[in-house]
Amino acid sequence: MSETKWEYKIVNHSNSTTMGYSNPETEDFKEKHKDKDWKLEMMNIAINKLGHEGWEMVGINGNNEIYLKRKI
Repeated sequence: MSETKWEYKIVNHSNSTTMGYSNPETEDFKEKHKDKDWKLEMMNIAINKLGHEGWEMVGINGNNEIYLKRKI
């Protein structure tokens, strides 16, 4: 029987602050990605960063929340 232990995280990707960006960083990001959907670009970067930290996405809901887990 496996004794794998997990930690869990919920990330709200509805605004840049919850993704780890300050207001000035967000404004810079918007300017650099003005020809694209900057929020989608920012969310993809944040999700990839979490993936590199070992987090796995396990779900997403309509309230802009991403559910993640990783082994501890």
